[in-house]
Amino acid sequence: MKKINIIPKFFSLVLLMSMALVSCDVENDAFTIGINDFNDRITSVDKEIAAPGDTVIMTGTNLDQVYKIMLNNDNVPVKYVATPTQLKIAIPGSAPLGDVVTFNVFFTGKGLAQRAIAIQSPPTILKVTPSAAQPGTTIKVLGKELYKAVKVYVGDVEVPFTVVDDKNLTLVLPVGFTGGAVKIVSATGSETLSQTIILGTEIILNDFDGTAQYFKGSSNNGNIDAKVEVTGDFPNLKYWTLPIANKASSWGGNFDLYLLDTGVPVYTRDKVTLVIDIKASKAMNVSIMVEDKTAAVYGLTKGVTAEWQTIAIPFVDMGSGYGNNGPDPVPDFNMLKGVKIQPPAGSSAGNFGESVSIDNVRFLIAN
Repeated sequence: MKKINIIPKFFSLVLLMSMALVSCDVENDAFTIGINDFNDRITSVDKEIAAPGDTVIMTGTNLDQVYKIMLNNDNVPVKYVATPTQLKIAIPGSAPLGDVVTFNVFFTGKGLAQRAIAIQSPPTILKVTPSAAQPGTTIKVLGKELYKAVKVYVGDVEVPFTVVDDKNLTLVLPVGFTGGAVKIVSATGSETLSQTIILGTEIILNDFDGTAQYFKGSSNNGNIDAKVEVTGDFPNLKYWTLPIANKASSWGGNFDLYLLDTGVPVYTRDKVTLVIDIKASKAMNVSIMVEDKTAAVYGLTKGVTAEWQTIAIPFVDMGSGYGNNGPDPVPDFNMLKGVKIQPPAGSSAGNFGESVSIDNVRFLIAN
C-alpha cells in the first residue's frame, strides 16, 4: 500500500484562519499569535487507511498534553483517550472521507502536530440475487461502495469477484457450496455480510423490473385501489404500490398476484419459503399469504415498517384463515393459485390514504 506522508513544517494561512475560528478558550487564543511545530511528538500511526467508527492509535511522547483533535478543518468533536505515550482516537461517523484526511492534534503550549491517513466508508451490501442457488451460479451483489472490496468470501471460502461499478459486484458460487452469506472485506479490514444464500432454487414470481416466472397477472379488490408502478431508488428500481382507499368495502381488501394454471413445477411444501420485499407508508400489520386452487388461504400477519424490509415465511410456518391460526398443511407449490397481500383496509383501521409497496415477490426452494 502506498504510504501517505504529510508532516508539514510550515502552516498555511488557510489553516491558521480556520483555527482562529475555533471557540476562543484559553488555549485557542494562542492561534492568533503563533504555533509551535510539535510533529516530533508523534512517532507512529497504526493505520494508513481507516473507516468511520474505527480507532486510530498514535504513539509518541507527551501525548497527555493533547487537548483537541480536528479532522481537516472540520470543527467536529473527535473523542480520544490520551496517555503520555499513546492516543486512541475514535473516528466519528461524520468524519470527512478522502484519500488524504489530516489529523490536527493540538497540544498545550501552542503546539500542533499533523498526520494524514485515508478515511473511507466501508462497502454496504443491500441485496444478493438470486438468494437460492447451486454451485457454479453467478451471484449479483448490489450495494454501495462495492469497488472498495479487496476480498470476497462465500461462507468461509474466498472466491474471485468482478467489480462492475460502485453498486454492482458479481461472483460465482464455488464448488461444494452448501449455503452461506457473502462477505466483503475492504482495505480497512471492515467486513460486510449479506443475507444467507441457500442451496436451492429461486423462483421470481415478479420483480417488477422485467423478470417474472410463472406469473399470470394481478388483481385488486375491496378497499385496495389499482396498483401504481413506482420508479424508486437503487436497488428497488421499480415496484408496485397498493393504495388503500375508501371504496365502501366494510371488510377491507386484498391484492393478488396469480401463478399460471399449468406448467408450475412440483415442490413439496417443506422445501418452499415465500419471500417478499415490502414497506408501508406507515407502520402497520399486513397479512402475507398464499392461496391454493380450492381458494383456501394460508399465511402469517407481519409487522411492516415504513422502510424496505425482506420478509421470509416458510410454508411449514403458515397458518390458515388469513394468517391468524396454524400452522396448517399448506399444499405443495404446484397447487398454488397465487400470493395474497392484505393490509388493514377496513374503515375502522384508519388507513385510507395510506399504502403498501411490494417488490421482488419470490419463492426459495431448498434442495
